[in-house]
This record gives sequence, structure tokens and C-alpha cells, in this order.
Amino acid sequence: MPEFIDRNKGIHMEKRIGGMTGSTPEPGVRLTRIIATIGPSCADIGTIHDMIRAGMDIARLNLSHGTFEEHQEVFLRIRLAAREIGRPVAIMVDIPGPKLRIRSLRNDLTFQQDEQVILASDPNPGSIVVGPSAYIPDVQPGDIILIGDGAVTLTVTKGGDIIRATVKAGGTIRPGAGVVIPGRRPKVPYENDELVRNLSFAASMKPDFIALSFVGSADHIHSVRTKLQKNGIRIPIIAKIETRLAVDRFEEIMAAADGIMVARGDLGVELPIACVPHVQKDIIRRCNKAGIPVITATEMLESMVEHTRPTRAEVTDVANAIADGTDATMLSAETSIGIHPQLAIITMAQIACETEKHLPYRQILSERAGWHEDNPEGIISYSACYLANELASRAIVAFTRSGVTADRVSRCRPGTPILAITPDESVGRRLLLRWGVIPCIHEPIHTVDELFRISLDLTKAMGITCSGDRLVIIAGNFAGIQGTTNMIKVQIVP
Repeated sequence: MPEFIDRNKGIHMEKRIGGMTGSTPEPGVRLTRIIATIGPSCADIGTIHDMIRAGMDIARLNLSHGTFEEHQEVFLRIRLAAREIGRPVAIMVDIPGPKLRIRSLRNDLTFQQDEQVILASDPNPGSIVVGPSAYIPDVQPGDIILIGDGAVTLTVTKGGDIIRATVKAGGTIRPGAGVVIPGRRPKVPYENDELVRNLSFAASMKPDFIALSFVGSADHIHSVRTKLQKNGIRIPIIAKIETRLAVDRFEEIMAAADGIMVARGDLGVELPIACVPHVQKDIIRRCNKAGIPVITATEMLESMVEHTRPTRAEVTDVANAIADGTDATMLSAETSIGIHPQLAIITMAQIACETEKHLPYRQILSERAGWHEDNPEGIISYSACYLANELASRAIVAFTRSGVTADRVSRCRPGTPILAITPDESVGRRLLLRWGVIPCIHEPIHTVDELFRISLDLTKAMGITCSGDRLVIIAGNFAGIQGTTNMIKVQIVP
């Protein structure tokens, strides 16, 4: 295998050929993508700069918290910071589904075992406000209520408009914590007024991805996509798998979505918690076989919300997700409210780089020999990965207008970086969800000879290649037919 090189050099072509930026290098090329949630701890322009330099590929805005005005301002800051640093950064807007949340807390609250608790949709003396009120299902004595992804467990003693419960397992919850009642779902349609309002706002910002919470069927995705398309908007949709229903209907959801997120927080309260690792591995493998990008999320480095080092179990969790085949790992509270957002990203990047050095790429490639598309495009893309592996190529260079060529190469999971040369900035940003892809924005390329020359100039300027190295180059049709991959070449660097 070729030695690992600096992933941070994957920036805009015009800034790269003329000289490198001053960003601090990571210890090596990182093939796993990192998504980081923006929140109160990191919403300022300076911290966003630090997070991008640390390795944030995709910034996540969670509409469950904050106001539209705040999210709009942060969105613009992220775009500005990415331009100033000269590195593509994608933005994912996460749209909340029909989920209850604690609404009355300003600070963390600790519950003691056997404590009596009152939950209500309207403020009452001694009560904790939950909402929206339409999302509160009918509950019965004996029902279990889980708050903060199970940080606190209650047992219902009296249902009705004012719910009385006893603390079964105490703990501490944060403001805005989610409230789940296993087996009870709110009697509201998926496409409700709040979803439409959130979707309209998200679409107005033109993010690179939209994540949909509590997806329960392909119809939910089709409905959202239709609404977007009626307004001439095409944004990739990430389906969050976080309910038993979504697990049961996973095949149809995967077929309808542009990407999948294993959202382990709510999934861990909807399913027996011991089932979550198996379900996660199964979802990742099925996405890999289908060529759909997959994200692993929730509590990956949770202890770094308050500490500067993760636990050994958290490090192993991240490494196992990468070994299983996840395209991206996601940080939530670790960056949004954590004490060291930049350090959490650096730690995640270090774990990824070290894990990737030890992956059995030859075995992975052999297994995926039957997973690629059964057409010339799929076979050529697989062959590029095979050649890169056998010839110890320093990188695979993929010229792509639509992103499809780089997608095809990425799904084969090569052990070398994939430099995706594209004239479209939005395509480049969306490729940041794909394993191993480093988008390189460049003016349109019209001939094969031009592509070869630019590939050599680019990889030399990035410090990837030197004289005598091999480079695998793959491209589609230069006649402008998108989605066609029909050319491959092994180039010796002069």
C-alpha cells in the first residue's frame, strides 16, 4: 500500500496549483468523512475555522434546537469560512420529525430514583413542559418514558393531559432532551405543518444535504422529494433510521433515499439496546452492497462533551464502524455543546487514520467484486480500484461532472484517496459524504490529454506524487454525457 499523505491538501484547484495554504496538516490522508454538528459551543466564525482545519468535512445544522435566524447566520458563516480557508465544506440540515422534547429547562436537571415527576404540555406549578402538544401520545399507567436517549427512565403512574410518573432510573438531562415512550407514537401525519415549515426553511438555504428524522417508509421520502422538486429544488435526502418501523422497512427506505444515517440515539430506545450493534452492522453492509453512502451517528465520542479524552470503548466504537464500512462518522453534542469542538474532530480524525492503515483492502476489494454495477461503467470503476491496489498507485484521479464516476469508485472502497476533479462546486461538496473522495474544483476539462496533464500537475502540487510514481486516472465521456465512465489509464509520473 502507498504511504498515507495529507488529506487537508484537498482544496480548490486554483489555490493549490499556485501554492499550498497554511492549514495545519493531519497525520495522514483520511478516507472516512467526518460530520460535525454546529451549536452554541462552535457557532462563531473563529471556531468554525478551527473545525474546518481540524478535518470537518460536513457541518450539520440541527433544526431541533435554535431559531431559523440563528441557523441562517451560522449557514452563512460556514460558507464564508470554507471560502476563506479554500476548502470545500458541505452543509447538512437535519429536519426534526414528530418527536417530543423537554421545553422548560434552561440548565441541566438531575433526577433521583423514586422521585415523583409531572409532565405537561402547558406550564403548571412543579411540572416539566414537554412538546409539541400534538406529539404527546396517549399513555397508560405502567408505560415507560425515556428522556435524553435513556439517560433517565420514568414509569407512568397516571396518564391524561398531565402525566404523572416515578423515576425508575435517575440521571441528568440537558435542555431540549428528547422524550420517547416506547410502543406509543404520536397520532400526527408525517407530513405535518411543522415538517413543511422546517423543510421550506431548509430548502431556502440550499444546503448540500437534508436529513429526515423518523422516516418510516419510502412514501415519507417520496413526499418530501416531490415538495422540493415542485419548487425546482434537488437536494440529496438522508434518511435517518431511528425506529423499529424503519428497520423493518429498511429496503424500501434505502431504495428511495440518497443516503442513510444510523441514528443510534432513538434507535437505542425503540429497540432493545443489545440489538443496536447488530442492526448497525447490518445496515452498513446493506448500504455498502447497494452503493448508498452511510453515516454512523450518536454518542461516538460522547465523553468528550465534558472531557478532553474519549473512553477506550468510544475509540473502539468509532474504529469498528469504520471497519464495518461506514462512509462517515458524526459528532453531535461533542461539538455542538462540548468544551473542545476542535479537539473532538481531531480525535475522530486520528482514530480514523489509524484504523484505515490496518484495513484489509485486498480482502475488501475481493468481496466487492460482485457488488459493482453490472455494466461497463461499474466494471471500469472496479478495475481502477484493482489496478490502484495491485500497482500501489498513489491515488485514483476521477474526472466527473455529475459525481457519478467518483461515486462508483468510492463504493469499491479503495485504500487510496480518490481525487474527484469536477467543475461544479455543489457536486464537489456532495462528494464529501463519500468514502475517500477529495473534491478538487477545476474549470471544465475537454480532452483526455488535458485531463492527464492536469492530473499530474494536481497530484504533484499536492505532494501526492513524485517522479516514478503510478497514478490511476478514470473519466467519463468528454462529449458531455453525464454518468458515463468509459476510460481508464495508468500514468507513470515523469
